Amino acid sequence: MGLGIDEELSPSMLENVTYLGTKLPSFRDVYEAVNKLLRTTISEKRVERVTERIGGERVAQRQAQVSAWSELKLTKKVAAPPGVKAPDVASVMGDGGRLQLRDPNIDAKSHWHEYKCGLLQSLSSKVSPRDPCPQIPDFFLNRERMDKLAREITHVAARIDSPVDKPVTEASSTSEISAIVLGTAEERGPIDYQPPKVIDREVVASRQESRSFGRHLASVAWSLGFFAAKQKVFVGDGQNWIWTEWERHFKPHGFVPILDFIHALTHVYAAAMAGHPVESGWPVYVRWITAVWSGDVTSVISELANRQQELGLPTKEDGDTSPRTLVTKTLTYLQNQQSRMNYPEYRRLGLPITSAHMESTVKQVNRRLKGSEKFWADEGCEALLQLVADEHSTTQPMAEFWRTRSQIQTGCRTYSKRAA
Repeated sequence: MGLGIDEELSPSMLENVTYLGTKLPSFRDVYEAVNKLLRTTISEKRVERVTERIGGERVAQRQAQVSAWSELKLTKKVAAPPGVKAPDVASVMGDGGRLQLRDPNIDAKSHWHEYKCGLLQSLSSKVSPRDPCPQIPDFFLNRERMDKLAREITHVAARIDSPVDKPVTEASSTSEISAIVLGTAEERGPIDYQPPKVIDREVVASRQESRSFGRHLASVAWSLGFFAAKQKVFVGDGQNWIWTEWERHFKPHGFVPILDFIHALTHVYAAAMAGHPVESGWPVYVRWITAVWSGDVTSVISELANRQQELGLPTKEDGDTSPRTLVTKTLTYLQNQQSRMNYPEYRRLGLPITSAHMESTVKQVNRRLKGSEKFWADEGCEALLQLVADEHSTTQPMAEFWRTRSQIQTGCRTYSKRAA
């Protein structure tokens, strides 16, 4: 197979163009950077074709790797691949992001479509004889910060003293969420509990449907030796597809399921404040979130059930942020997720209890692919998702790709830096 459209670019120029096409906000920016900084004349359209072609090669590699993993016997899937050392703690997280495709989304009546994203982290932590942080930190009891956090991540009901809901924005990066939740080091004060430290991370992203993405995620986890790790954890929010894929691929291998504490917090906050003035709703939130932190989700479910009886079930006239809707939604959410909310035990084992790193990863992927002016073809979108995921992986899969690419290409011709 010839190199086609990129055959006249040197290997180093091809790598540079692909890198810039992955990292910069648009192909127009890449065109300007290449022509100014690299002093090479190459058209904007060619920059796009080159980047998407290389991304397509990575997608083909990925599909081959998933197929090879699928054919392994169970005994091979449990063990780490030859030459791979299993981490002490293996963490897998999943979430979804949104981008615009040229083809409209009939269901949503817009061009916005979902992509799926996964984060696989090798962690370092220690097991404690008891819960290292039994008391809920004060920053989770800061009214102003929790109100802002709840509005950042999910809808909240209109309180009696605040009849108009503020606009809800998209959840943002780890640093932004941490700033909302944790405040500055001075504000936080001394805290004995230290979350696990990240050693390495691998990012995967794709427009695949959930079942195919689950195989993709599991095949990468196996390649990193995660199934042979001493401790294994799977963290997510309440999306059904996440827990379906956990049950299909990770539960059989002992991955502990954990509901992201921050998402649980925002649901609890919304239900506690629903239909209450802040003076009476805030103490309810404090009581409920303290119980959740302590692992006593049952008492919160009981109080929510009583609150639901007081308000009644939602009617067709109720909106998404009505008190009846939010209390019922939170009650159902906690009932479904209760088995994944043993936070004292997770902290004792040194496991992560939030998916903040996952939220941050989605934000990083969005920087390249999401925008009101960006409309992708499905094939080009998949290619860029793969490249962006590769660039945000500390395992540096692109370095190996470039090292071996020349060995799998045939019909190579002499390279030159001719104009596009």
